[in-house]
Amino acid sequence: MNRLYDDVLAFENALHIRFDYVLHVGDFGIWPDRSRIDRAARKHDGAGDFPTWLHARRMAPRRTVFIKGNHEDFEWLDNQSTTEVLPNLIYLPNGSTIELTGAGSEPVRVGGIGGCHGPSDYECRSDRLQGRGRRHFTKDEIERLVDGARQVSLDIVLTHDAPGGIRFRRHQGGEFVSEATGLAELLTRVRPRVCFFGHHHTRVRGEIAGVLCIGLNKVTCPGNLIAIEFGSPTSRWSIVGEWPLTSSTTAPGR
Repeated sequence: MNRLYDDVLAFENALHIRFDYVLHVGDFGIWPDRSRIDRAARKHDGAGDFPTWLHARRMAPRRTVFIKGNHEDFEWLDNQSTTEVLPNLIYLPNGSTIELTGAGSEPVRVGGIGGCHGPSDYECRSDRLQGRGRRHFTKDEIERLVDGARQVSLDIVLTHDAPGGIRFRRHQGGEFVSEATGLAELLTRVRPRVCFFGHHHTRVRGEIAGVLCIGLNKVTCPGNLIAIEFGSPTSRWSIVGEWPLTSSTTAPGR
């Protein structure tokens, strides 16, 4: 967590602004008990410093909303009595929405679908998933988010996995296409202003049903942070900059 917020604060300093919120697309490192870390997380970043932050009840430096990745302590997350797992650190469960309010700006509405696609679990009810199955999102969670968006339109959708149809270049050449069933359909039905995702550890950009989809890199890697600014629900939004900073820090949104 220290590495994430070091980058966030450095990014703010470079842009000479203060962020109202940080939105995180999963694999945040929610491992309160280091002995429960799964093999993949242990191989990459381990438990990080979340256990230390949790023990101290440390406040996140900026209001932060995160969805689950496919490497978290899902049992611990599911058993929390509140979504604010630490002061200023809010967990957005699958199929849920949250309204973000900043000083002098219109509310921004965010919906989330964390976890990765698991073909054998997609049709299961989310409350029946056990063990490692909890890392997968399910069809009923997507339907829940669609139902919520019928009441109030969404500005941002956060997913951990890439929506189906997003293309990636392989390091050894060629490309592969995400087959994460349900996420592209979600965007087609909800039509947010933008979708952010992670999971694939690379900065990528695509479009699904006219919705701009932006894949973010791992913390500390190029393209791991993007600053965006929203106006009114009817106005254009804009990308203010990326971290590390690109040669041009301002680009039009959609």
